[in-house]
Amino acid sequence: MRFPLPKDHGVLGINARNLNYLRPFNPAKAVAFADDKLKTKIFLETRGIPVPKLYAKITNRDELRAFDFQSIPEAAALKPNFGYGGEGILILKQREQNGWKTASGSVLSYEEVFEHIENIFDGMYSLNHRRDMAFFEQLIIPSDAFTPLNPAGLPDIRIIVFNLVPVMAMIRLPTEESEGKANVHLGGIGLGIDIAKGVTTFGVQRNKRIRQLPNGHATAGFKIPYWEEMLLIASRIQQMTNIGFVGVDLTIDRDMGPMLLEVNARAGLMVQIANLAPLGKRLERVEGIKVNAPEKGVRIAQDLFGEKVAKRDDEKKEEKPVLATEEPIEILGGKKPVIVRAVLRADYDRTVFDPSLLKELEAIGAVEADADGTYRVKFSLGGKKLQTIVRSVPIMEGDPEIRASIGRRDLAGFLVDPGKKPEQLLSIVIDCKRIDAQLADIDRKVQLLKHIRPVNLEEERAKAERDSSYNPVFAYEELSFDTLELRDRLQYLQADDSPLGVLLEKKRRELLLKITLLEERGKNDAFTRASEALFGSVEAGLMKEARSFLQGWNKEAMSSPEGVAVSAEEAKQIFEESLKGYGLREWNVVIKPSAIADVTLGRQSLIVREGAAFPRERIASLIAHEIETHVLTAENGARQPYELFERGMAGYLETQEGLAVYNQNQVLSIGNEKRYWPAMNALAVHYGLTHSFAELRQYVRRLGFSDERSLRTCLKVKRGMKQTGQHGAFTKELVYFKGWKMVSHFLETGGDTKALYIGKINLRDLDLVAKLKDLIAPVYLPKR
Repeated sequence: MRFPLPKDHGVLGINARNLNYLRPFNPAKAVAFADDKLKTKIFLETRGIPVPKLYAKITNRDELRAFDFQSIPEAAALKPNFGYGGEGILILKQREQNGWKTASGSVLSYEEVFEHIENIFDGMYSLNHRRDMAFFEQLIIPSDAFTPLNPAGLPDIRIIVFNLVPVMAMIRLPTEESEGKANVHLGGIGLGIDIAKGVTTFGVQRNKRIRQLPNGHATAGFKIPYWEEMLLIASRIQQMTNIGFVGVDLTIDRDMGPMLLEVNARAGLMVQIANLAPLGKRLERVEGIKVNAPEKGVRIAQDLFGEKVAKRDDEKKEEKPVLATEEPIEILGGKKPVIVRAVLRADYDRTVFDPSLLKELEAIGAVEADADGTYRVKFSLGGKKLQTIVRSVPIMEGDPEIRASIGRRDLAGFLVDPGKKPEQLLSIVIDCKRIDAQLADIDRKVQLLKHIRPVNLEEERAKAERDSSYNPVFAYEELSFDTLELRDRLQYLQADDSPLGVLLEKKRRELLLKITLLEERGKNDAFTRASEALFGSVEAGLMKEARSFLQGWNKEAMSSPEGVAVSAEEAKQIFEESLKGYGLREWNVVIKPSAIADVTLGRQSLIVREGAAFPRERIASLIAHEIETHVLTAENGARQPYELFERGMAGYLETQEGLAVYNQNQVLSIGNEKRYWPAMNALAVHYGLTHSFAELRQYVRRLGFSDERSLRTCLKVKRGMKQTGQHGAFTKELVYFKGWKMVSHFLETGGDTKALYIGKINLRDLDLVAKLKDLIAPVYLPKR
């Protein structure tokens, strides 16, 4: 007997769900199977469903006492096998000295993880408190596609399937309130999804409709990638498990694409609130339909429950890509894609990789070894992504560049034309990728600003603070790299004349200039010449503009100025909130005593000088300068296929600092002194070329700046010198004023701001950047 639906337009209640769908369609054996997460995942993985890698399972206290937590990778997820509603899951993001840092930022010791697993054994997190076991599995890195939604953890997509038809779906977003978990009942956000198009429609949180996410992004209109593939996975899972009414939870990994998180035989009903649509009516519509294949179930779902994507009866069959007998493949899964040349072999059953290639890919986590000696890998061929099993076999093609052979199992969706010649560009891309990686490695070693920071900076600054006529004598540490070795490596990294090749060649030459500059530390004249070759020399026209700009500064009219100053500790909290607002939870703010500037950037960290005080207006300008410029472009650059965009193109500093000055000026009042620092820096470089440290200090004071600002400017301009009583300058400080003039002209004459956020680029090379077709549009942009 069917339990009648309430008179609220077909909304499905708990009782109707249990009596009409769980009891008749979900046999007890199938429900028990779904409750056992490990068994379900292993079963589905062997049938081609992508799941996170299992690291270890612990079934009892004897195994727990003997377990080596060091055997678990740097990051992992710890889960109860019979967990329910997201309870008991620990996201272990980073190993610490005696434990892990969690997604919330707290640190759990191994003893606390031990106790948590004991609680799992006791059934604290399982349905009906049944005895349980724990397992560690791969921590999924959310796809960059989720970035605009600014989730506070890993989002997932819940798809309800009945009779092989995906009838309703929502995306669940973790929030700070839900402590990084995607569960809507814990305070997460649910977004309804148009089944046909994979586009979000409505949003709910705590049973209330919302139209905007906390970061201001609209709840409607977000396009979910891999949508049809995920619908098909969900339908196939129902077919394989024989669970008639099932909720399939999927997510999208940054490198591997769609992955299964969980199969739920008692799916909740929040999905109909997120969609503002009754689930009961949809279930009734598909119950009597004969569906014999998941593909048909997906087709029915899109026809019934969303706008039709296309008139499918007249659709032409998708044409198969035509490949040459040699093609490049892009191997995914590591930090950066790896491109190698492959030969297409229809006489091979399976794809094989050369052992040397597999060794390299294992080192960067791009492949997973199975117990039978095969490897799981995901790669792109002819514009399609393939996930497959490969064997380790030496490639004997007579060409060392060919390191893989693609077998016929992976060629089913392609046509191979033996007469087609591989495009010349393919080898160019491979060569450029290698050069890009090599240049990035050398750039990391050079670390220019680190190596020109005097080792006795604090002592010499203290002397200068006591005596304004004192000229510091700086000393420098030995270089941490062999300059001859790096020069030899750079000599052989000659790129082609493609747009990417030209950009790489410019970077190669810049690195040679950086090495020369570091070799000349302490030699005032030689160091100055090397600095001018790298950052540019003083131009008469620029100095005239800088003087004119400073003359417009009415020092007496300055308000007193920018309000009550906040401490370094208070500023740290404000910066942390700003980073969190952009979803940049991997970034830290730290306070350090030994910094020249009040705020500087480190490796995924914002460094605040201990003891510094910040007026509120200056805080806003630092957010615009450091976070909304340098941090956002760094994050966008890290997502590009070339490390050049993350490390910085040749001459990128002029554009970066120019954009930073432009952004900060949007929030500073007209009379604020900081607006005039770039012009003062340029004039200070000009004066420092022919005057001593002490003379330069007095010059900056005469320009109207405080003794503290004058001292800091001199410390920057005279870096790299030994005897600062002599003439000479580190000309990098020119880039702020010069870059601001260039960026201002670009933006005020109609230039696209987004073009400057694609990574650490040089505005002068924008035409070359525009010719690179595989770049990713910037996902982090200022909210102003």
